[in-house]
Amino acid sequence: MVGLIKLVTKYINKNYKILDNKFSIFLNKRIFEPNLTTILLIDAARKIIKKNDKVLDLGCGSGVIGCYLYKNKIIKYIYGSDISKAAVNCSIYNSKKLTKNYDIRLSNSLNSWKNERFNLIINDISGISAKINSISKWFKFAPNQSGNDGTKFTINILKDFKNKKFKNARLIFPVLGLSNREKIIKFLKKNKINFKILSKKEWPLPKDLVKHQGILKKLKSEKKINYHEKFSILFTTTEIFYLNNE
Repeated sequence: MVGLIKLVTKYINKNYKILDNKFSIFLNKRIFEPNLTTILLIDAARKIIKKNDKVLDLGCGSGVIGCYLYKNKIIKYIYGSDISKAAVNCSIYNSKKLTKNYDIRLSNSLNSWKNERFNLIINDISGISAKINSISKWFKFAPNQSGNDGTKFTINILKDFKNKKFKNARLIFPVLGLSNREKIIKFLKKNKINFKILSKKEWPLPKDLVKHQGILKKLKSEKKINYHEKFSILFTTTEIFYLNNE
């Protein structure tokens, strides 16, 4: 997996994080930091983007995915949107440092893109159990409204895909073990949507989650999340799914 897999967490200064030795982005306190999901999405996108593809980063956050792909000459234009105004402003700032070729919009899902057509959509809208919100630091600056099983936004995107709202665009999206993976797969199979899993990576749950094992065990027993224990450490997974409607 490209050099990106070494996600360095050292600050260059207060506002910058580095993904590899040649790429950095601006962040602020109201933006999600690049993480393993970011890395896996970028790695998957690199492998499936075709020449001259028009690519939309849905839930763009800081704009890290679009900016990385542009800087590495994988895409020629940065398209992105987010429901957060802070994220949109941050993404515009990072895109401006690279190029004039960008279109970043404030949008709830695809609402601001109804007249546009894309070849590939990279969906990175929140997909973990909202119950995790109360015991993690990930959503400290924003509410998590993805439902107790974490599938609400993912299922909504899949409904748009099924109903051709993407106008035959391909789609990649992450599925975390901190959501109801089986519910997502059941939806795909029920609606006869073919899918591939491009990558899978397991990762240890952070300490701020592990100390709430009672909540974790309850969510797992209800099949809203899944994790496993290995070497006395709790692990879950992130998978990148790929749908091709062409």
